[in-house]
Amino acid sequence: MIKNVTITILVENRVARANLIAEQGLSLHIESPEGNFLFDTGQSDVFLHNAQHLGIDLADTHTIVLSHGHYDHTNGLYYYLKKFEHARVVAHYNLFHKKFKIVNGERMFVGIAHEEDELKRLGAHFEYVSNPHHLTENIIISGEIHRITDFETIDEQYEERVLESYIPDELHDDMALYLKTEKGLVVLLGCGHSGVINTIKQGMRHTGMQEIYAVMGGMHLAQATPERIHKTVNALRELNPHYIVPLHCTGFRMINQLFNEFGDRVRLLNVGDQFTI
Repeated sequence: MIKNVTITILVENRVARANLIAEQGLSLHIESPEGNFLFDTGQSDVFLHNAQHLGIDLADTHTIVLSHGHYDHTNGLYYYLKKFEHARVVAHYNLFHKKFKIVNGERMFVGIAHEEDELKRLGAHFEYVSNPHHLTENIIISGEIHRITDFETIDEQYEERVLESYIPDELHDDMALYLKTEKGLVVLLGCGHSGVINTIKQGMRHTGMQEIYAVMGGMHLAQATPERIHKTVNALRELNPHYIVPLHCTGFRMINQLFNEFGDRVRLLNVGDQFTI
């Protein structure tokens, strides 16, 4: 088990410090006795700017985990490679699928902006996974997340292009990160497209840990129905995490319900803030 870990928010939709920058997206820096890692890279070079101002040397962080293939979690990889010239990148096989979202009746490209070959030329070494995968003894990528609840569904507006056709994108590339700590399981979500409850339960099954210390990241509930929010909060109550850190795409209504239910156990953090165990 990991005794101590520091998770620093490098990219998030909210910021409260004058020398840092917010953007739509997510990037978390993980510092642990088993190594330093990046979980997602945001959509630009903002994470590099913020890391520099926070005194975090990303030259020591050569493993990057990408939660899924949307631009606001992956596009920063290009800028990392331009600066540091090499990186081990762990992601799902579907990372480079051509991904779209229907917005106001228009089809908008939301996938990673750069091609695999271009990123390889810049120094990326890709490792593709679809099953649970140990980065270290106690830091584990979820692999594809089994969808077992009856209320956590994928938004119908997501599509992917296959040849000349557009088909529903089931977002099988959505993955999370599990940290086995002495205080319990820490679950890191990119967007949580597969559902926060599905994601937590998969981590519990794979690690055998029943104590949930923290759930942190995007929960993709900004447009969720009141019914889905209610069911998610009820399920979280049963799982009883010590802390919940809602970020990115969690949504105001969900955050409000979390505060009503869990009070001080909810940590509303911004760019530059740290969650330390």
